[in-house]
Amino acid sequence: MKLFLMACALYLTAVLPASAEDENTALGDKNHAQAHELPGQDPIGKPSDRKLVTRTIEVNINETEAGYMLFEPNAIHVEHGSVVGFIVKNDGELDHELFLGSFDEVAKHQQWIRNHPDTAHDNSNVIAITSGETAELVWEFSVITNLEFACLIPGHREAGMWGVIVVHDGFAPKSKG
Repeated sequence: MKLFLMACALYLTAVLPASAEDENTALGDKNHAQAHELPGQDPIGKPSDRKLVTRTIEVNINETEAGYMLFEPNAIHVEHGSVVGFIVKNDGELDHELFLGSFDEVAKHQQWIRNHPDTAHDNSNVIAITSGETAELVWEFSVITNLEFACLIPGHREAGMWGVIVVHDGFAPKSKG
């Protein structure tokens, strides 16, 4: 699993930011569309209601003395069709966020954030978690796919704040109510 995550990290660091660099630069102050709302884009599922949650996953944000910023866990298996409530706890000293999307959407949004650093998120697939607080993101995983979650505050993803979600019928444990 560590080899897989290292391979993903190398791919994402080397290829995706470079390919996304020229995209979304002429957007002005307008936020780019969310992938789950556009036809022909990578499907990632959709936001859902807390009442429909079939699985709860606690995610902790850790900041290390060496300067790493991490999500724990950083690899999650989810059963196709489940509605997951991500409870994200930030015990760190800095504010963070959790942005969920396809690998392409995360790379594009990261570039967009670099170009528009003072613009607040209005996406349904992102939550802000201030220092010492807990926040929740509820998501329906209606598509078998691989997704990324990351903190796109400048420098945080580069410091290790990203992970993967594998949505699959074959590997995920059966959901418990």
